[in-house]
Amino acid sequence: MLKKLNGMKCVRGSISVQFNYMNITIEPNAAHRAVLIKSASYASLVLALLLVVLKGWGWQETQSVSVLSSLADSILDVLASSVTFFAVRYSLAPADNEHRFGHGKSEGLAALVQALIIAGSGSYVCYEAIRRIAEPQEIVAPEIGLGVIAFATVATLLLVIFQHYVARRTGSVAISADAAHYQSDLFINVVVALSIVLTSWTGELLIDPFVGLLIAIFVLYSASYIARRSLKILLDHEIPEQDRDEIAALACSHADVRGLHDMRTRFGGSHYIVQFHLEMQPDITLLRAHHIMDEVETAILESFPDCEIIIHADPLGLPEQRDNFST
Repeated sequence: MLKKLNGMKCVRGSISVQFNYMNITIEPNAAHRAVLIKSASYASLVLALLLVVLKGWGWQETQSVSVLSSLADSILDVLASSVTFFAVRYSLAPADNEHRFGHGKSEGLAALVQALIIAGSGSYVCYEAIRRIAEPQEIVAPEIGLGVIAFATVATLLLVIFQHYVARRTGSVAISADAAHYQSDLFINVVVALSIVLTSWTGELLIDPFVGLLIAIFVLYSASYIARRSLKILLDHEIPEQDRDEIAALACSHADVRGLHDMRTRFGGSHYIVQFHLEMQPDITLLRAHHIMDEVETAILESFPDCEIIIHADPLGLPEQRDNFST
């Protein structure tokens, strides 16, 4: 659409806008978003605590390293969900004198902490699986293990569905990271169930630790994915090019705007932060320039709710130093 933002001339046309950072449609009511985010964090923490108790009992009864790997993951789920629980509350705090852009980046930090916790879980399971490969051990009471895993799978599936709904409606990166974590748990639960069944049917004791090792590798991959996403927020990575182009197009759709340059964007945790220079005719009044910028800001906010917008007005044709970024 619009690629060159330095000295870009505005092009009129129809505009279709969607908030694409995580394929979400933001809920316009801030109070409702806060309720959704808090509810998702409560649900995550309660489920994590419940599954630790249940899987701890299952591990004691079965002595399966696959169940142990799932238990270790659930124990760290409690830590990760606790981080999310407190981080989302902090991120919802309004801007203040010390944090004038708000507290949204705490969600990126929470997601990074989650990634580290998940990586620790995967590393521990790797160690235990390798130890069991060297010293195979029989699974006892496999029906108990299957019952525990079946319950955990259903409960986790319901939580993931709810978390994905909340993430789409709020843009919360912490909730999205938590959902990604529990989504990996679904895979783990299915694989653990298969491991218990195959080990019990075949009597091959190495199936269980090898499955545990595969789970650990998958968990470590999930941790790296979450870490990469969180670093995009913490390091002020640009928002997706499609959204940058659409914001520029919205600004340029105003009849009195003649150009746009020096656009800079970043993701603030649950909203975009955008700044750019607008070029206008040099002979208009300061009051008219102010009204134009207000109208441009309103147009952007209709499609990108809660977007933090900073606009600088430039007279058309004025020579000045500009950013040397390619787009």
